Amino acid sequence: MNKLKMMIGTTVLSLVSISAYSATLLPVSVSGTGGSFYGLDHISDGVVPNEFGDWRTNTTYWNGTDRIFTFDYGSLFNIDDVLISVDNNDAYKVQWSADNSHWNELFQITTNMGEVWNGMDTMTTFAGAEYISALNFSSVQAQYLRIFATGGDNSYSVGEFTAYGSDVSAVPIPAAALMFAPALAGLFGFRRNAKI
Repeated sequence: MNKLKMMIGTTVLSLVSISAYSATLLPVSVSGTGGSFYGLDHISDGVVPNEFGDWRTNTTYWNGTDRIFTFDYGSLFNIDDVLISVDNNDAYKVQWSADNSHWNELFQITTNMGEVWNGMDTMTTFAGAEYISALNFSSVQAQYLRIFATGGDNSYSVGEFTAYGSDVSAVPIPAAALMFAPALAGLFGFRRNAKI
């Protein structure tokens, strides 16, 4: 298991990742469409706003359900987990796509999820203090993720959206070790025969 460190406000929070092969995925670009919004640079800056914090402090915020925020990771990745911070009294949907044309639902956040009753609420799909089992999803191969509001008080906010995963072409260490095991056995056998 890997430990992840995320900054929440002025506090560094250590979280346990569920996979030793997952890494923080950094988007090559983040875009917003559908109207005006504020603070786009906060949506994936690695800083998680304080829980119970104001929905407009260190967040991306807007009014209306027509805004869509899209994260482009540059190539296909196995998306395993996410950490997300949202305004607690609103509903959101997260979708994934391999081609930025065909979108599939990853999970939904409803107004009754999480433990915060006022302000920003942090949620994760991996083990730790902020784990929300209702957000769990099977790993997907995607280049794009997007989030948008689906309902609430018409004032929406995302404080942080971080995806975790691995390159689809990466070979996990145990599989790589199995590939080299016969070669190592041959070397040890050769060395043993050479001593006789």
